[in-house]
Amino acid sequence: MPVRFAAKYYSLRAIEVILYPVLAFVVIAPLAAQAAPSDMGSITVTSSNALTGSASGTYVAAGSGATGSFMLTRNNTRGYANAVVITPGNNGIEIRNNADAANNNDSFTYTFAITPDNNNAIHSIKIGQASYTTGGNSEVARHTLSNVTQNSAIDIPSRIYVNDNPSVPFYYEAMGDYFMGSRESGTNIFRYNVDTSEAQVRSNSTNNLYFYKINELAGSNVTGTRRYEPSLVNNEVRFAGAGSRGVLPPTPTFANILKSTSTNPNNQNTFTALTNNQTINGNSYVTYGIENSSSNYVVAVRNVTSITLTYDAIMNGSNAFPGNIIGETFNEWISFGIESAPVYVFSGTVFNDNGGINDNNANLETIGGIYDNSRYFNGIFNPTPTSSPELGIAGSTVRLVSDCNSNNPTVYATSTTTNTGTYQFTVLPSVIGSNSLVCLIETRANTNDYPIRTTTDKRAVSLTTDTYRYPNNNFGRVVAQNAALVLEKEQAANDCRITSLTDSSLAYSKGALSTSETGAGANVRPGMCIAYKITATNRAN
Repeated sequence: MPVRFAAKYYSLRAIEVILYPVLAFVVIAPLAAQAAPSDMGSITVTSSNALTGSASGTYVAAGSGATGSFMLTRNNTRGYANAVVITPGNNGIEIRNNADAANNNDSFTYTFAITPDNNNAIHSIKIGQASYTTGGNSEVARHTLSNVTQNSAIDIPSRIYVNDNPSVPFYYEAMGDYFMGSRESGTNIFRYNVDTSEAQVRSNSTNNLYFYKINELAGSNVTGTRRYEPSLVNNEVRFAGAGSRGVLPPTPTFANILKSTSTNPNNQNTFTALTNNQTINGNSYVTYGIENSSSNYVVAVRNVTSITLTYDAIMNGSNAFPGNIIGETFNEWISFGIESAPVYVFSGTVFNDNGGINDNNANLETIGGIYDNSRYFNGIFNPTPTSSPELGIAGSTVRLVSDCNSNNPTVYATSTTTNTGTYQFTVLPSVIGSNSLVCLIETRANTNDYPIRTTTDKRAVSLTTDTYRYPNNNFGRVVAQNAALVLEKEQAANDCRITSLTDSSLAYSKGALSTSETGAGANVRPGMCIAYKITATNRAN
């Protein structure tokens, strides 16, 4: 990296050290020239506290523009001063943790929580470096996400993943020659402060990382730009003096002092680059040292209402202090943002379409009376009046599939109705794709309870552009005693000479006819006939 970066670095650091004693907490407007990352949403701070590092307010999420409120809380800090500077604006919220030069092992922990105004969209909390500041740089740090609280109102699992991780230039003063040096082939000459561009977000590792400067080793400069030949003591390189800054890695031979060429397993590059959309296993990742003006990595946490981020510096050695110092002991930035994307929500109720009639009073033979009821068996969910509401049916299975007419449709989601008979699917648009017509299918494993449908078992749902909520996809059922068709059987004795079953002489009766061989007091005697009449009544609506 050009020497001018180092000069700029020292100038910035010197100014910052002078300012530390008089720093005051302010909430400031964003700078005109915004740094990456982008699409972090708009943040408005309505309340804040400098010493506790807390703030609260409202947000408008990037993407679908969903709104809500947020709360930022600093849980603990080490290696940083009490007061922080928080910058809200149209690119998320940026927190500058001011250095405490008297302490190292830099670490801080923040909890960022959001409360969406509604759940028409899936929210993702985004994490980046600096949202507004273009001066300064980050150090090498481990980020661990804990207390990841899923938004229970949306039935989509939370997920921590890499949203963006482009190749960006490492920053020499935050990385050291352990990363930024190179060995000239076939020689013991090393180049230092070498330009290197790689992905900033890396998989976590327990291995250590080291900061030192090649030109502060025992040895001598070589003609040419940033070329140095270290000398060996017992086959290992050493610093030129006791006050040298930085820490050498284990077994610092010519092979092992650079991470790219090391043969020592503890030095080798186990911090592999993470790729875009890659799920971050173990909720922990490492970011390398990048200038704020260049950094634009984003880690996203999908469908959550709260996360806790713990930041730990992990570079051994510092360009500011001699000895084995962990942490850069300079200012450090972190940014939070919010993005939202619409989700499809399909919902409804599987209900007992009995018009509020108690199932214990259901009667397969009754016409009128309690069945003189416009709500009974009408295919419409009638949860009112409260004195005799229709209730939901638990235990039905509802599937969201690609096609009502296919024998083998794609199943997008499956749900089981709750104790109140309700079900809901929350489905990402990417799951459904370009399909403009989907289907809901309701079934029951137990065919003996509520065996009779009052609606169809399939409901086709046509998807409309920019419409993502499809409620009231209801399915009706009743118990067997509430079947719609009532059959009434009547009979009438006659002398077998009638010409019509509707003859006025026929006295139909629902009561049983009596018989007798002698005919005494009987309805039917030998030689007579019986006419039967069956009346089918649909008492449904």
